[in-house]
Amino acid sequence: MIQEKLNEKVYFEHLENGLDVIIVPKKGATNYYATYATHFGSLNYKFKAPGESEVTVVPDGVAHFLEHKLFEEEDGINALDKLSKIGANANAYTTFNHTAYLFSCNSRFDEAFDILLKFVQSPYLTDENVEKEKGIIGQEIKMYDDDPDWQVFFQLLTALFGDKHAVSKDIAGTVETISEITPEILYRCYNTFYDPSNMVIAVAGDVEPEKIIEKIKASVKAQEEKPEIERYYGEISPTVFKKRVENKMDVSIPMAALGFKDTKAQKLRKAGYKEDNSDLVKRAVAIEILLSMISGDSSKVFEELYSEGLITKSIGADFTFEEDYAYSAFSFESNDVDKVVERIKSEIEELKEKGLDEDIFNRTKKMLYGGLVRTFNDPTVAARAFVTDYFKGISSFEFVDAYQNIDKAYVESVLNEHFNFDNMALSVVLPNN
Repeated sequence: MIQEKLNEKVYFEHLENGLDVIIVPKKGATNYYATYATHFGSLNYKFKAPGESEVTVVPDGVAHFLEHKLFEEEDGINALDKLSKIGANANAYTTFNHTAYLFSCNSRFDEAFDILLKFVQSPYLTDENVEKEKGIIGQEIKMYDDDPDWQVFFQLLTALFGDKHAVSKDIAGTVETISEITPEILYRCYNTFYDPSNMVIAVAGDVEPEKIIEKIKASVKAQEEKPEIERYYGEISPTVFKKRVENKMDVSIPMAALGFKDTKAQKLRKAGYKEDNSDLVKRAVAIEILLSMISGDSSKVFEELYSEGLITKSIGADFTFEEDYAYSAFSFESNDVDKVVERIKSEIEELKEKGLDEDIFNRTKKMLYGGLVRTFNDPTVAARAFVTDYFKGISSFEFVDAYQNIDKAYVESVLNEHFNFDNMALSVVLPNN
């Protein structure tokens, strides 16, 4: 299947074993990019494997732990070292909903791609190497425990959704939870989630799609496509769990995140990549436009706060939607957090009362659309975007249609419904002194 937007072609192939392949060909590109990713992230601590009746519960941090271990191979040479030796820049990451292994290179793509395909399908886990990894990941966990940005972020998630949902759990787990991880648990998760029917491969660069498909078919284990894995995420608090959460850390200036729980996005979401999720994408685009209008660098709020010295840099703003939850958030640093929050709230109230300015709306929409178009100009960035969106059940091209067709009346309706102060929570990290 070929999709084409903005004079860019993207190839989608669904193989008999359930594996999906996304190829972004770019004639004349000087770099290559590939990723092999699985629909397995930190949210997936509780699940029922296909064909089984019993529910499995694993310690927090298993997805991230498995990401670390998969590079280790039986021959004693780390796959990262193999890729580095041929000039490829390799990495991996774990999010709430997926784990991805990736590399970029300027030459010797076929060799690097072969290495990627092999090590992701060949876990080598022993009591000894798993135990050794616990110390390494334990240090990483402690590093994040001391990271104020990370703490502000997770405090907000817990405040919005409660402490009984998987989103409140740190992606890497805790030192205590990873101590419970064994090779048996890791193999259990690998065999469940690293099945081709739960994975996607994306390739970008000056490549021939047909050859890429044939290489994948020859390299990826052939088997029958399996049913969906049953996933359990825990309970979301019916109301905002906590209106305000504070913590003290070694920071020179208070850091804050102001979030709005979205109660409608998940009602719009249809599970499955091939379903029509255009209504969900349209809502996401509307909220992104509103966030920029409320606090973007050209907004009235930003200009006033900056000129008064209440903030010293841009206000971060983003809308996030996953399989089981969604929210928007403003993040900033200020010596008067409450005053900044009041200004943001006042701006929201004013926009609700007066409606959106037509010129500012069109200018903001055009600016954000331009940024989206630039994403497709870089095959590497485009491929990563397609993978991220894939695990949300959508195609990145759906955002193009949404920006082209969205109107002010719809965005105003979302403004009045999404930015509900009853669904608002504030997370703050204050200086120790």
